Amino acid sequence: MRLIKYIKAGLCASLFMAVVGCNDYLDINNNPNQVTTATPQLALPSALATTGWYLSGNVPPGSGTTANTNFYFLNLWMGYWNWSGNYSIATSDKNYQFTQGFNNSIWSSAYLNLSNYNYIENQATTLNQPILRGMAKIMKALHFHILVDTYGDVPYRSALQGTTNILPSYESGQVIYEDLFKQIDSAMVFLNNSEGTLNPGANDIMFGGDVSKWLKFGNTLKLRMLLRQSEKPERAQFIQSQLAIINASGYGFLGPRENASVNPGYSNSQNQQNPLYGAFYAINGNPTTLNNQYKGNLYGITFYQQTNDPRLNAYYRPVAGTTSQFNGTYFGTTDPLVNSQVSDIGPGVLQNVSQSSPVLQSHESLFMQSEAAQRGWIQGDPKALYQSAITESFLNVGRTAAEATTYYAQPGVADVNWEASPNKLEAIITQKWASENGTAPFEAWSDYRRLGLPATIPISQDPSTTVRQIPVRLLYPTSEYSNNATNVAAQGTINQFTSKIFWMK
Repeated sequence: MRLIKYIKAGLCASLFMAVVGCNDYLDINNNPNQVTTATPQLALPSALATTGWYLSGNVPPGSGTTANTNFYFLNLWMGYWNWSGNYSIATSDKNYQFTQGFNNSIWSSAYLNLSNYNYIENQATTLNQPILRGMAKIMKALHFHILVDTYGDVPYRSALQGTTNILPSYESGQVIYEDLFKQIDSAMVFLNNSEGTLNPGANDIMFGGDVSKWLKFGNTLKLRMLLRQSEKPERAQFIQSQLAIINASGYGFLGPRENASVNPGYSNSQNQQNPLYGAFYAINGNPTTLNNQYKGNLYGITFYQQTNDPRLNAYYRPVAGTTSQFNGTYFGTTDPLVNSQVSDIGPGVLQNVSQSSPVLQSHESLFMQSEAAQRGWIQGDPKALYQSAITESFLNVGRTAAEATTYYAQPGVADVNWEASPNKLEAIITQKWASENGTAPFEAWSDYRRLGLPATIPISQDPSTTVRQIPVRLLYPTSEYSNNATNVAAQGTINQFTSKIFWMK
């Protein structure tokens, strides 16, 4: 069932509006001359669709811009993509020396959509709709944890108050994290004790109103946040206490074929395409500028070739005029190749105009479970979970389970074959990295900051790269220094290489 007509219903007030503004199918405004109050079930699909765009899209639908606005750049840092030689790229985009103006919409988009979820939660509370209330609380936790992982300390309890508090204070990332676990637990209570109450059904464009999957999603999100803290010994007690709650819940985690992904009814119409696909292809599949701007990174291509990985053909396309030749360049190279000599982004990433937007895919969940089992945190066979995760990653990019079995059964191939891998954790994270190409670079960046894996990801080759290190965070946006100067200044001098997120070593 297509939900475009539902997503267009509602209001477009200054506080409650999707980050894309009042344009097309992500809008929550129907008539600009008649402001109405959207019910939470009508507001939900717009907020969920915006989350999908936020995590995997590039530019807001209908914005008319091709500038980087979200997490695309992490595909460059993580060895998946590189710039095409047909374009002149700013030096600051190649040597990590970005400024406060770099990708400011990561901040603003998050808080705008958090306002949407806050509205849904408040309205659901007023109308006694616990299912919608629980869904909104979990999605707020998702966005706040990503903000912490991106910036460290951020406005939290004093945020989302509109004109009541226009100068929100900052809270420590660790304090925010700890409260997010409480918020998810509270959400699960609402979800689990909601029999006979309104279920949004098809308006839940992520799980179709399946409460059991929302409960699994909540646990999986908590597991992700616990693993973020795995390298901090002083967090061990907190981790164990939270694992006890997860294990006692009985809800489990997202498993095979249980992708948390959103789809409001993407179609081959203006501003209604899947946001990732639409950033590369215009209506009817005609290439856009961005299709030529991003190309394959030689690091990623080489990895899949050396491990005999059939996902090579999913993540990249053969060089033009060939059927089996793949080529790329390293990030920051001074000798980038022109379009005709390098591989395009592949059909497993850009599948079709109506593909769903990933929020947290099944293979990521299973890789996390494998790591947690390997650490002794949860019950389960880490090898079986590892192999299941690889299989899911194959299926999610259009390959087959049989191909996955052949792949991970290769004898003697470390970081692929479980028995052949001397470091099981390294194998898990390496394969997790291999599965996130193009669709979840933020998770790859987070694992790299946490564990330094894969250790061979190359630093930018641009000769002006004076700090030979992938940044550990982004800088607070220009808007904060202009509009919330006292509170952001209290955070001190921020450096993208040394101002670490609290869970980093």
